[in-house]
Amino acid sequence: MPEHSSPKVQGQKAAPDKEKRGFWQRRLIQPIRNQLTQGVSVKAIAIGIAVGAVCGIFPVLGTTTVLTTLFAFLLKLNQPVAQAINFLVYPLHIALIPAFIRFGEFLFGADPIPFSISPMLKQFSDAPIDFLYQFKATFIHCITGWLVAAPFIAALIILMVTPVLKSAALRLTSKKTKSSL
Repeated sequence: MPEHSSPKVQGQKAAPDKEKRGFWQRRLIQPIRNQLTQGVSVKAIAIGIAVGAVCGIFPVLGTTTVLTTLFAFLLKLNQPVAQAINFLVYPLHIALIPAFIRFGEFLFGADPIPFSISPMLKQFSDAPIDFLYQFKATFIHCITGWLVAAPFIAALIILMVTPVLKSAALRLTSKKTKSSL
């Protein structure tokens, strides 16, 4: 038996390998835990989570990673946390596009346009320039809806995650203190 491995005692679970950890553990919990243990403030992580989420739901396909990178850079936030959240909110990104369109139409007092996401995605992939020309008002409505909603969404996320992060930071600090004794 190699020196670095220890024999497994009956009934004892082996330490989870990196590959065996769950999706949420690898993609969300571990990056945040790493930041907390490296001295990044709870506030900075909360803002990074909010920026990743809000930029991750920006209603223009193919732009969220660049937008998240730009905002995280400009605000001097942690890129791994912001990008992890951006990646995780992708399903919301697609699901919220109709909501942002309708909200923007409401803000502009415009009549709602009839649309279906699947045919629109196909039309966009087949002829992007024609699509942009045909739906330019819809893009303006959609982006405006996001711009109005984004600060409120970000504030709500920060308010929700800050207490959770503070609790996690305290637990990690107390574990670290106990293990150093």
